[in-house]
This record gives sequence, C-alpha cells and structure tokens, in this order.
Amino acid sequence: MEKETSDSDQVLETARPSESTATPPPDAGDVKSDNGSPFKSYLRVFTYNDRAGWGMSAVAFFCMIASGVLLPLMDFVFGRFVTVFNNFVVGQTTADSFRSSINEYTLYFVYLFVAKLVLVYIWTTLLSSNAIRVTRALRLDFLKHTLRQDIAFFDSEAGSISGSITTDGNLVNSGISEKLGILIQAMSTFVAAFVVAFAVQWKLTLITICTVPAIIVVTAVCVVLDTKIEDNVMSVHSRADQLAEEVLASIKNAHAFWAYPKLSRKYNAILEEARVEGAKKAPVYAVLFSVEFFCTYAGYGLAFWQGIRMYNRGEIDQPGSIVTVIFAVLLAAQSLTQIAPQTVVLAKASAAAHQLFKTIDRKPKIDALSEDGKRPAECRGDIELRDIRFTYPSRPNVQVLKGLDLVIPSNKTTAIVGPSGSGKSTIIGLLERWFAPSSGTITLDGEKIEDFNIQWLRTNIRLVQQEPVMFNGTIFQNVSYGLSGTPQAALPDDEKQKLVEEACKAAYAHEFVEKLPNGYQTQIGERGAMLSGGQKQRLAIARSVISNPRVLLLDEATSALDPNAERIVQQALNNVAVGRTMVVIAHRLSTIRDADNIVVMAGGTIVEQGTHNKLIELGGVYSRLVLAQDLGQDGGQDEISETAATNDAVGDKMVLTKTVSTAAAEDNDLEGGNKRGIRYNLLKCVAIIIGEQKKLQLPFGVLTISCLAAGVTYPALAILFSRVLDAFALVGDDQVRRGDFYSLMFFIVALGNLFAFAVLGWLSSIVSTGVMKNYRAEIFSNLLRQEMVFYDDPGHTTGALVSKLSSAPHAMQELLSFNFGLILIIMVNLLSSCILAIVYGWKLGLTLVFGALPPLVASGYVRIRLEMKLDDDTSARFAASAGIASEAALAIRTVASLALEREILAKYGDALQNIARTSVRSLMSTMAWYALSQSFSFLAMALGFWYGGRLISFGEYTSEQFYTVFIAVIFSGEAAATLFTYSTSITKAQSGANYVFNLRTSVPADMKDDHPPGNASGSEKAVALEFKDIEFAYPRRPAAKVLRGVSPVIKPGDFVAFVGASGCGKTTMISLLERFYDPTSGTISVDGLDSKSIHLGQYRRNVALVQQEPVLYQGSLRENIAMGVEDPTDGAASSVSDDEILAACRQANIETFISSLPDGLSTRCGSQGLQFSGGQRQRVAIARALIRKPRLLLLDEATSSLDTESERVVQAALDAAAKDEKGEGRTRTTVAVAHRLSTIKGADVIFVFSHGRIAEVGSHEELLEKKGMYYQMCLGQSLDRAA
Repeated sequence: MEKETSDSDQVLETARPSESTATPPPDAGDVKSDNGSPFKSYLRVFTYNDRAGWGMSAVAFFCMIASGVLLPLMDFVFGRFVTVFNNFVVGQTTADSFRSSINEYTLYFVYLFVAKLVLVYIWTTLLSSNAIRVTRALRLDFLKHTLRQDIAFFDSEAGSISGSITTDGNLVNSGISEKLGILIQAMSTFVAAFVVAFAVQWKLTLITICTVPAIIVVTAVCVVLDTKIEDNVMSVHSRADQLAEEVLASIKNAHAFWAYPKLSRKYNAILEEARVEGAKKAPVYAVLFSVEFFCTYAGYGLAFWQGIRMYNRGEIDQPGSIVTVIFAVLLAAQSLTQIAPQTVVLAKASAAAHQLFKTIDRKPKIDALSEDGKRPAECRGDIELRDIRFTYPSRPNVQVLKGLDLVIPSNKTTAIVGPSGSGKSTIIGLLERWFAPSSGTITLDGEKIEDFNIQWLRTNIRLVQQEPVMFNGTIFQNVSYGLSGTPQAALPDDEKQKLVEEACKAAYAHEFVEKLPNGYQTQIGERGAMLSGGQKQRLAIARSVISNPRVLLLDEATSALDPNAERIVQQALNNVAVGRTMVVIAHRLSTIRDADNIVVMAGGTIVEQGTHNKLIELGGVYSRLVLAQDLGQDGGQDEISETAATNDAVGDKMVLTKTVSTAAAEDNDLEGGNKRGIRYNLLKCVAIIIGEQKKLQLPFGVLTISCLAAGVTYPALAILFSRVLDAFALVGDDQVRRGDFYSLMFFIVALGNLFAFAVLGWLSSIVSTGVMKNYRAEIFSNLLRQEMVFYDDPGHTTGALVSKLSSAPHAMQELLSFNFGLILIIMVNLLSSCILAIVYGWKLGLTLVFGALPPLVASGYVRIRLEMKLDDDTSARFAASAGIASEAALAIRTVASLALEREILAKYGDALQNIARTSVRSLMSTMAWYALSQSFSFLAMALGFWYGGRLISFGEYTSEQFYTVFIAVIFSGEAAATLFTYSTSITKAQSGANYVFNLRTSVPADMKDDHPPGNASGSEKAVALEFKDIEFAYPRRPAAKVLRGVSPVIKPGDFVAFVGASGCGKTTMISLLERFYDPTSGTISVDGLDSKSIHLGQYRRNVALVQQEPVLYQGSLRENIAMGVEDPTDGAASSVSDDEILAACRQANIETFISSLPDGLSTRCGSQGLQFSGGQRQRVAIARALIRKPRLLLLDEATSSLDTESERVVQAALDAAAKDEKGEGRTRTTVAVAHRLSTIKGADVIFVFSHGRIAEVGSHEELLEKKGMYYQMCLGQSLDRAA
C-alpha cells in the first residue's frame, strides 16, 4: 500500500507524454469532445512516447526502411544475372566463367539474408516493445481522464471502461507495433523497387509507373471510408460492453429472474446495429483489394509489352534491364499486397484511438483531479445551504430540490429524514461536489465549497453510503483507502495497521475481522462479495472514520446492520461524532433520536425541523413516522443486558476463511491455455465455426473458390515469366509477336484477379461481421448462464469477463475477415508453386521444396507457438488489470468520495508495468524466430540460383525450365514468409475460438433452456418448504461452515422472517432458496419434492427475489419492471401491458412517482439505475418481483432503503397481493430477511439465527415473552419510550 501511494504522483506523471521531447496531448478541457479525424487521433498516440521511446522508434524506423530496400537490391542482382545467363545461352561466355559468375552472385544472396535477419529482428523487437510502453501510457492517461470526469458523465455516456481500455487499447497496440513496421517496410520496398528500376531503365519505368497513382488514390479513399465506418461500429460496441458490465456486476439478479433471453435479446439488438454498420465495409473492401491487384498484374503486361518493343528497337541493349524493371514492378506489387491488409489494421487503430481521445478530451464540469482551489490548514465544519435548487443533468425537467435553506452547525449532529425521493441523498451529492446546484450557494466555514481544492474537500468530508462498496483486495487495503489524500497515506504499513485496527474497533468491525483465518489480510473478493451486508457496512464506516474527518456524512449507514450491531455501531458513531460535524440520513428513526437537529423533508423542501422530543410534541409528519415504526413493547433501555450484547457480538462470527482457489484451475480451461479443456488447432476451429454458421456457409464457399482462383495466379505468373524471358532469345517480328501474346495473357490474369478480389473483399466483410455478431452474442449468453461458483472466481471479475467478451470475438473477426482469404491464397500459392516446380524440373524443384522451405516454415511455426503462449499470458493479465479500471468506474461515487483516483491510477499503473515487463522479455525470443522466417527466403534463392545455374551450365536444364522453377520457388518462399506475418491474427483467433468452445461446455444443462418446462406440481398455490439438516459452506471456502444443521419448516402461504446478527447465515438461506448454490449436505423440499430434482428454470419460475442492493439496468422503467415476466415460448418478446406494470407499481407504492415523471414508464434508468434514489430503485425492484406473480417471494432486506410511510404501504400491498381472488387464503409464501424489526413484526413465524444455527422460533409476541435474543433486538430499536 505504501508503495502504491508514493507511486501515485509518479504514475500521474507517466500517464502524460514526455514534455521534453514531444508536444503533450492537450489536457482535458483544452479540446472539445470532438477531436478531429480518427487519423489525427492515430498520429496523436505517438505523442505518448518518452525520450527512450523516440530513440527506439528512430532506430526501428531506420531498420524498417533498410530491410525494405533489400528485396529491390536482390532484384538488381537478379537482373545482372539474367544478362550473364543470356550471354551464356547465346554462347558469348564459357561454362566455367558462367559458373564462377554464379558463385559470386550467390554470395550476394547470403549477404542479403544476414542483413535482413539482423534488421528485421532489431525493428520488430524495438517497435513492439515501444508499442507496449506507448499503449501503457495511453491506457493510463485514458483511465486518468475517465476518473477525473464528473458523476453525470458516468450516469449517461461513459460506455464500458474495461471494454475501452482492453479492446481499444489492444487495437491501438496492433496499429503501432509490428503491423505498422510491415507497412513501412512494404512502402520502403515499393519506393526502392522503383528507384532501382529508374536507375536501370528510366523510360520503361516511367511507362509502368502509371498504375501507381490509381492504386494510391483508391487506397487513400477506401481507408478514410473504412476508418469512419469502424469508428461508428466501435461506438455501438461500447454501448454493448456497458450493458454487459452492468449485467455481469449484478449476475444474481439475471439468474433469479431467468432473464437470459431478455438480456440476450437486448444485447443482440445492439450487436445487430453494429453488424448493419459494419456491413457497409463490403463495397469498400471489394474496391480496395480488386483495384490494387488488377493494377499490379496489368502493370506486368504493360512492362513486357513495351519492354520487348524497346529491346527489339535497340533502345535497351540488355534483356537483364527489362527483367530488372519488371521484377521491380513485381516487388512493388508484392509490397502493395502487404500494404492493403495493414491499412485495415491502421483504420481500426485510428478509430480505437479516436474513441479513447473522446474521453481524454472531455472537459468535466467538476474535475476530480484538479490541483486548483484553497487548502485551509483547518476545517471547522460549519455548512450552510442557501436557496438551493437542483435538477439532475439526465432529467432536467424534474426539480429535486426547490429553494432549500439548511444550516448544519459544526460539531453537531444533523439528521435528515423523509420519504425516498424527497432529496435527502441529493444533498449528500451536492456536499460531496458530485454535482453542482442549478442555483443557490453552499458554504463551508463561510466560503463557497467550489473555492476549495476538491481533494482537500473530500478528505475533510467523508461519506458512508447506503450501498457500501468494497474493492477487490484485503480488508487492510480497503480500510486504509480511507487515508487516501491525507498525510497519513505515506505512513509505513505497520503504522497504518494500528490506525486500521483503531478505526475497525470504533466501527465495531475489529472483532469479526480478528476471527478470520488471515485477519486483516483476508481477501474479500470483487465488490466485497465474500462479506455479508452488515460486515461491509461496518468496514465502510471504519474506512470513513480512519482519517478523522471534520465532517462525516452517513447516508443510511446502518441500514444493513442487525439491531444489536446497529446499537453498538450507533454508540461508536456517537463517540466518533464528538468534536465533528455529522449529517445523518436515516429511515430507521431509532438511529437518529439523539441528533441535535432533525430535518424532515418532503418534495425537495423542508417541512419541519427540531429535536426528537420537540418534533414529537409538534405531532406532525415526524411523530407519525415514529408511531409507524414503534415495536410496541414496554421496558426501558437499561433492560438491554450486557450478556445479550456480548452474546451477539460472538453471534457475528464470520464465515470467511482463506479464499481457496480450487475453481481457479477449472477456469483456466476457458482461456484455452491449459492442459485440460478444449484446445483445438486453427483448422479445427475454423471448420467448427463454418459448420455452425449456416447462413454464412454460402458466402464462405464462394469466398473459398475466389481464393483458389487468386492463389493459382502465382504459378500461372511463373509460367508466363519463363515464356516471356524465352522471347528475348528470339529475333525480329517473332520476338514482338511472342511479347504481345504474353502481355495479353498478363492482362487476362489481371482481369481474373479483379473479379476474384472483388468477391473476396465483399464476402469476407459479410462473413467477418456475421461471425463477430454471432459469437459475441453467444459469449454474452454463455457468460450469463454459468453457475454461481464461476463468478466467485477471483479471475472472473466483471472487468475481466467484459474484456474477454470484447477481445475473443474481435480476434475471431480479425482472422475470418480479409486475412483468412489472404492466408488461403498464400497456402494455395505455396502448394501450387511447389507442385509446379517439381513437375517442371524435379531436380531443382525437390532440392528447393525440401531443402529450403522446411526451415522457413519451422521458424514461422515456432514463432506462432511462442506468440500463443505470450498471448494467453498477456490477455489474462490485461483482463485482470481491466478489472481494476472497471471496478473503479462501477463504484465511481465511492472512488470520488474517498478521493481514491490517484490510488487507483497507481495500482493500475503497477499492473500495466508488470505486463509490459514480462511482454518485452518474451518478445526477445519470439522475434528472433520471426526474423528468421522473414529472411530465410534469401537463402532459398541462393540455393536455387547456385544449383539451377550449375544444372544449366552442364546442359541438364533449359532456360525455360530454370526460370519456371526458380520463379515458382521465389513466389512460394515469399508467400510462406508473408503467411507468418499473420501469425498474430492466427494465435489470437485460435485462443478466442477455444474460449468460446470451452465456455460453451461449462454451461449447466438446465440453464441452456430459454423456456423451461411447465410447473412441476402444476399448482398455482403458495409453496410449502421443508429444510432437513442443511449444512453449507461456500465452494470457495469449504472449511468455513455458514449453516450448521438448520431444519426450518415453512407452511404454504406463511409470511416467515429470518433475523439475526449480520453474517449469521440469513442471506445464505435466501441463496439456497434461489438455488444459487446447493447445500453441502441435507435437502430442501418444495411441495414435497427435493428441490434438486426440479428443472432449475421451472423452479425459479415460481420464485421472485428482491435484493438488499436493488439492481436496475440501462433502459426504460418499463423494460426493467417487465424483466420479471417470462418470455412466451414462441421466442417473441414478452407482451406485458402498461396496466399490468402500473398495477405492480401501485403495489410497490411507486406508481405516483412514475406518473410524476415527464416520460412516465419510458423514463430511462441510466447506468445501474443511478438516476433514482435508493428507495425508488428498491420499489421498482419490488414491482419487478410482484409482476412475476410468484408462489415464493424472497425479500432480502427489501425495504431497508424505504422511508417509513412507503414501507407501511408496501407491506400492506404485499400482504394484500399474497391473498387469492376471494381475499381468503394466500397464494404465495413470503420469506423476508430484515434488520428493521418493525417490518416483520406481523410475520407468522420468526426464525432467529445465530452462529449458523436457529436459536429461537415463534411469532413476534411469543418471542417477546421469551425475553431472549429477539427481545433484546427489539429493545434496541424501540422508539415509543421517548414518545
């Protein structure tokens, strides 16, 4: 921790490009949201280089240019050889001198091999290493500018942070590493080829160069169009990622409502938009590739047609000159075929950079990382709100605060109560400066709060939220995050430990933490998943008081605590309150009775204020709230015995042991990087994909045929070349006629390619967008349908899963796009050229095919294997680092209130630093093999040259045989080398496909059904439940028993309550009733049947769940509530009428609020439903559960965020809705977990849990008479004495 804190400033520095060597990108705010063209964004990425980066780039650039020049130099050597060769055929030189010339020229090829090997190794290693460093700085800067945004940004337009940081980051990385090098090397070859040609024969070169402008214009136009389309596609995918992020962060909700088909349909609708947009690329690719290849082959024809005439007229005296020019055109063409695919990568990188810079350039209204503003030495804590009016940016027509005036004196406790939606939490948001008021002023110690430095403000005003958020890590790390932004943040860990323990003691958390096997070093999982609600809330309080803030804001800070814990925490808070300003928002009035001033709000204004006693005397709104919450028993505060207190302090014994990563092993199967699990090779993956995608089989078949046609072009060219070169030996008109005929043949080949590549470009675009959509949808659907244990895996954080969701289909798309066509063409070329060589001249053919190609292929293969391993390692690490970013974005209010932005950047920076280090080390060996595969073709040429020359000198071969074989093998060698430039696409696609196949196999059979079978019992009546000796431990913590032999029996139609200390197993009972987990031993019977024997979907159809932290998804209120209704079996969307939805809203007491919204049910809920208050979200969640008409209703603290009035209405509605039409028997069984005992005093049976066992059972009255644990809990919450 200490290291992270001290590193934070350095990380902020690293995130900026170097000032010394580059113009830094403008800081957020200098630029408006639209940051020019995507290509400008691409160039701007390079400004993230530091001095070392620019140095590495310069050396790499020089080596790329040099390695690109080598092939044209080979052409120069080859041209000279043709002249020597011609002289020998004509009889001008002897066989011996011919052989010595050949030996001399062969050595040149060896020199070229060595040069290329060294140059390629240098540039690939330097460029790829630097790309990792630049992308790291860019990712860090993106996260920095994301975290500095105001809260409104996250509520509306943030998109998926982990999706952007992973997918867009990876695309930018591809566009500035090896692919960029190949592009520059190819351009260098292109230019050098023409320079050589001009040097040898300027006139002929000038005639042939006329095809180049056409190629350049077409490429430029197509790349611009492609980038624009790609930019639009990415915006759509970002929305899809955001939805996935929300759904996966609240996976229990999706499982409870069997919402897979609904959520998948919603996700698919977004993907379909992206597919339609992506399909616009088809004509662009068709034109781009067909024109390039047509111009190239037509250029050959033109060169021969003119060259043979000029030779015939005597303008050219050596045939070698013509060959040099033609080969130069050939090389230029070859290099163009490499340029085209790289421009597509560049277009994607530009679009990705454009997306990232949109966020980086957005100027926030309230900048969380701003260094401006006053930092007074002390803060008294006098707060005043004057005439405050406020509307949320996302709902500008709904005024939340209407001219509010409130004085919060220092060192006093001010409590704010009132119905949910009255503006209580909004006040907290304004004091934290998440939002700025529309009008009016807020002052702290007499100065406007806008004038203070925002970090100073947030470290002096600490907040405990209604739904406390913990971060992935240890308890120690989580609590010590409260020191962020204070001088103590720099303390060594052992001193911090003391502060952490003191804070935990004050928040009554120390005891349960000490009982954990690893104490404060216990890992608590993503969002604190390993802790109960009450435990999280106490740690959140500890985190807020550790820095000893002057002002403490408590927004329903004790809503998840059991009465006993709440009483003790309340005492702790009262101690903490001494000498500081406290603002408390509470629905449970027992927690605020001692406040110095109680402010009662309604409809955005204050209706009354005063002390508890004064307001009771007033007999107004407050006194009615108190009466509604009264638990109605006699007795005084002093009756709470110490024994009961200690009794339940022990009862809070926690259920957490070391996180055992047994299931982590299961998961590695998914990465496709392990020994077990599916690990298909590339061909099998492609075969499976084509087999599954029925709609894409026809385009794929046609595409394959066009690839075969394009691939056979190369051996055809070898034959044509050899024949044309023979024409130089003829004289007079015969020579010209032969030249004309073969020039025409070249033109026909060009026409064939025009057609083949147009088909290839068009269809590959259709296939790749189809593959992307279908597999992205499948991964999403399969990620939703895993068992709960899958999500408990530390490697399966929301960010990690979303990052895999976007990267795996992307990799498959990249391969099955144009790249697949090119790879197929290369393989056809390789095979057909080898066959041609062996058929035409078996001696030279066999020598070259089996002597030269195997080492070339082997080195390429080794590179692919190494790269696969590297890809598996880094993708897992990147997913983990994306988890850090995603977690911060999803909990942005917590991050902002704790001023944690710098901590998170430091943590993320460290994670990226480690990835960079390991990746760069692996690159060293990988690139050596790559360089070998790229340069080995020169050795193949040397061998062919030397051996072919000898065969001719001894009269064994004719010149035609030699040329055909030699050119065929040159083509195949170059083709094999080109094949390995696609190795990155191959490795990533193979990993992606294996991930899809593995994920598929891990979906349980029951969860595959969108429409589960009908009711098991066929009954519509309430459910009868019987537990027999239930024991349970969470699969990741098998040693810690949560339930120890509980056997409650619940009669049909009963309203049953589970109460007890937090962490005693109440919520675990709800999880077992939802069948999120199965008991370790014992059985749960439902209507007499073992619950495990019922189809899971069929079982859950009869159950509805309302969770402690209610979850809403982006979309309208209508969609969110209708999610409770199952889809009809015909696959159509469920048709729920607005009347049915409003009836459910009426029961949940939210209909009036919805009617007051301008858009009613069509109102958008925003990201995670955060446009609404906690109470409003909870009532929407209740409506969603009720519309399901369940036979078993599970309420896990379902009314903890409701004000007393709403709670009473909802409770009455729940009772009424449970009755059948005649209003007699109940049609549903209700199981409620509650800490606020007034909500369950009407329960038929109350089970009191302690230590994972049932301690007491009975009705409210029976348990009070026993004067046991329940009685003590009631005393803690009673308010009537004061009344």
